[in-house]
This record gives sequence, structure tokens and C-alpha cells, in this order.
Amino acid sequence: MESKRSQISTTTAALLVVVALLASSTLWLAFIAYPPKPTGTTATGVPQSQGTLQLPSYKVAGASAQTNTGSSSANSITVMGTGQVSYTPDEALIQVSVETSNSTAVAATTSNARDMASVLRALNGIGISNSSIGTQGYSLSANYANCYSNCVPQIIGYTVTNSLQVNVTSSNPTELGLKAGQVIDTAVRSGANGISLYFAASKAMLNQLTNEALQGAVASADSQANAIASSLGVSISAVISASESGSYYPVSYSALTASTPAISSASTPITVGTQTVSATVQVVYSIA
Repeated sequence: MESKRSQISTTTAALLVVVALLASSTLWLAFIAYPPKPTGTTATGVPQSQGTLQLPSYKVAGASAQTNTGSSSANSITVMGTGQVSYTPDEALIQVSVETSNSTAVAATTSNARDMASVLRALNGIGISNSSIGTQGYSLSANYANCYSNCVPQIIGYTVTNSLQVNVTSSNPTELGLKAGQVIDTAVRSGANGISLYFAASKAMLNQLTNEALQGAVASADSQANAIASSLGVSISAVISASESGSYYPVSYSALTASTPAISSASTPITVGTQTVSATVQVVYSIA
């Protein structure tokens, strides 16, 4: 009997240990699954305020920082170069006009056509072919009487203006001046009452002059860029871009007004002077 009681006591103690272990395990698992709520919560368990996540701060490069991304403005010098070439014109452009007025439009146009036909025949007679003559403008306009306050403008006549351009070319300046003077004298004697003249370069000459002026402009840009680079203690490494900024072709004018009377037998003296073609380029150089 005593032996049985001892066995029961041992068994009971073992069961109590197991129960204790199970109880502590259950409490531990409950703590993990349901951690204690933070302080400062409302009755519903919603926090009154939430914490802010603090991240480490880093320095970020400002917008003014320059990096070489292939832009032509990075590590570069930009200059403007100008080149000029002087020349003697080989072309004279003479504008010949006939202006007539009459009481009716028909009478004005008829008289104008008669006078212009006379001018054309005279120009052909001195060796100016029709291929060197072109119409530049033609206008017919009404003339009104002076009208001040409370009056209706009244037409008192009509005016017609017909203008031609005559092209004369010569590589010899003296000959070019003589030809231009001859055209002026012939046109005025045959009925023209408006003359204007200017000298220019023919297309072939102008192309050559422009190329020479551009070469001079590039040379000027190179010289400026090297001077700037030298003063900065850097060197030119390459050309990033180059563009023509414009060319200038001046012309010299001489004119006889529409009221010029018929010229006498003496020839009109025309002197061909010199002119200048200029060109400008913008060049961007990379520096090292």
C-alpha cells in the first residue's frame, strides 16, 4: 500500500511539472502573438499620434553644378569672326522708267506704251538685247483733286509708270562705266524720265567673293579663340560647331530724278568704284 502511494505522488508531481511548463509556454506564445499596446492609446486602441521615420540626410549637388554631358557650352570658347574682301563691280543695273499722265486711263496708258516702245527700240539699237532687259514694275493710279473738309474726292486724271531694269556687264571698270552712261543717255533721249543706277557683282563673282570673305572670317575666329585660350592658360582642342551669321553686299547708287530733262550730246560720265563684301561666322571651340 505504501509503495502505491509513493508511485501516485511521483506521478502527480510529474503531471504538475508538465502543466506548469505548458502554462509558461502558452503565456510566452501569447506575448509574441499579442504584444503589449503602446501607451497613449484611446479607448478603441487607435494611437493618438504616429511616430516619424527618421532617415539619414545626404548632400545633393545643386543645380549650378556643371558636368560635361556633351553640351557645346561646357569647356568651350565661342567667338565671332568677320572677313572682308574688296572688289570692283562687274555689273551695272540701270532702272529706266517712263511716267505719263493724262485725263483718262486709256490716254495715259497709250502714251506710256508709245514712249516705252521708243525706249526699247533705242536700247536695242545700241546693242542691248531683250535678254538683258526686264520689266521691274508697272502701275496705273488715279489722281485726285485737293479735297478738304465736307467734299467728295474727284478724279482729275491718271498716271502710269512703267519701269525696266537693264543689266550691263563688263570685267573692265572703264568699259562698264561707258556702257552704263550710254544706256542712260539713250533711254532719256528716247522718252525715259526716270533713271536709277547701282553697281554690283555678278553671280559668279559674288560666289567667289563670298567664299573668300568666309575664309577670312574663319581665320579671324581662329585668331581670337587662340588669343583667348592663351590668356586663360588653356588650349584649343577641336571645333564643336560653326555657323554663318550673315553676309553683307553693299551697292553704290547714282540716280537721275524723274524730272531730269533730255541730256545733251555729251555723254553722262559714270565711274565704277570699289565695294566690299563682308561675312561673319560664329565658331564654338572646345578647350582642354
